[in-house]
Amino acid sequence: MPYPLFDTPAPETVPQVQVYTDGGCDPNPGPGGWAAILRWEGREWVLWGNDPQTTNNRMELQAAVAALALVERLLGRCRVDVYTDSQYLRRGVEEWLSRWASAGWQTRARTPVKNQDLWQLLHRLIEGLEVRWHWLAGHAGEPLNERADALAAEARRRLEQPTPVPSPGAAAEPLPQATISVKVWGPTPAGRVGWGAVVRQGGSQVQLSGAEEGGRPNALLLRATIDALRALPRPSQVTVVSDASYLIQGASRWLPAWQARAWRTKEGKPVANRPLWEALLEQVRRHRVVWQRVPAGRTDADLTLAAELAARAASGKV
Repeated sequence: MPYPLFDTPAPETVPQVQVYTDGGCDPNPGPGGWAAILRWEGREWVLWGNDPQTTNNRMELQAAVAALALVERLLGRCRVDVYTDSQYLRRGVEEWLSRWASAGWQTRARTPVKNQDLWQLLHRLIEGLEVRWHWLAGHAGEPLNERADALAAEARRRLEQPTPVPSPGAAAEPLPQATISVKVWGPTPAGRVGWGAVVRQGGSQVQLSGAEEGGRPNALLLRATIDALRALPRPSQVTVVSDASYLIQGASRWLPAWQARAWRTKEGKPVANRPLWEALLEQVRRHRVVWQRVPAGRTDADLTLAAELAARAASGKV
């Protein structure tokens, strides 16, 4: 097997992530959807996307590529357990991928490998991560596999304009549009504070959430925004939506003054959560960001979803 299974215990300092993926079309070829669920240390990230004209195999591949790319962007090198019911993906990883790469992405019959763009991306991601693959029987009752299947089907039903995987060397294009909605929840009676974020770009959606015991709502609000910006694969025109004045006013009005005063407030006190504000600035520099506050009492679908994710995380139901 060209990509070994990492059976030895991982050092505690190496992040270990669980990933469940699924994808498909109806009919095949035809409109398709894909989805992935990622779990790490009490956080859950859900992402999905669709394509109006594709195949089952491309959707299965797209789910794995999108999930591993997000892990790489958010956590760097780590160990990942991927659970999938795709036999095409299984055979590709176990039997074909190493040989295809060494043969210049040609099959044994000297024809170009199908779905080469996605296989090349998967090959690069596998080399940068430590991936252990788990092959599941489809519709066998594994809860997260069934949930990924349902999310992929829902993504296909909600079909929007797809976001294509960029090809190496592609010409520069206008910045893609994205929206990020963030919300915190709590503290609960047990003292847990949860956060949720919804990222939309093209035909894809990413849901992120997490919680901390004794967490500070403002700090977790900043962390949610940082993780959401990190989830974007390339520089984008981003609208960040929140009902929290601390985030929107801080990012759009207070930050320049804080920096000019060497991270002091106008009263001369040290700025609270400075490391998180600096991390947020680092992410903002990658993008063009507009900060939008939703007034109290106004409904916003993605902000409501972010609140649901935050509440579920605060209650320990991630």
